[in-house]
Amino acid sequence: MPLIRKTALSAAAAALALTLAACSSGDDTEEPNAEGAETQGAAQESGEAAGSKGESGSAEAAGLDPKDLPDPVASQEIPAAVDGDDKATMTVELFPLKRQGETVVAQFAFSVNSDQTDEDDDGDDLYGYLGGSWAPFLVDSQNLRKHNVLDKFPQRAQTNVQQTKFKPGQTHYAFAVFAAPPPDVDEVEVSVVDGMNLATGVKIS
Repeated sequence: MPLIRKTALSAAAAALALTLAACSSGDDTEEPNAEGAETQGAAQESGEAAGSKGESGSAEAAGLDPKDLPDPVASQEIPAAVDGDDKATMTVELFPLKRQGETVVAQFAFSVNSDQTDEDDDGDDLYGYLGGSWAPFLVDSQNLRKHNVLDKFPQRAQTNVQQTKFKPGQTHYAFAVFAAPPPDVDEVEVSVVDGMNLATGVKIS
């Protein structure tokens, strides 16, 4: 798989981000009205369902069955920040999107590939390996809407990127919850992480 520079999104993602900068989902940018409050409630339930079992970073915590993982709908190897290894990479996978009421739940897997292995080293967290924050988003091209991770809760509706450390060779699972596009929208584009190509034509089940 080709390595992609980590300093920016792919050209397609960057263009979409600029075009849609003023088109963010109302649920993310406005004070919640009755409909927004309903979406918040659904999102909180979705987040709890996705992360209610297992330790943070585990498949269970991301709402996945470790014995029956779905096939990823997008996968790419990107650079990873590992001390002493300039050639380290991270394999990033996006699993099928799930519509749950007024929300869409996305689930991901992150695996670091590096020759730097130390049994006494606990590894790093996702923030460290990415060299910064993790802010995935969906793009509803049909309605020209960008959907950021919902964050109008006691905590942001996604896996905490600084809570769990993992080593190269281990897999870190994560989830994120977004306001759902209208029911007639059954596919979107997904910006998974900086440095990864935009995942296009991703179906919502």
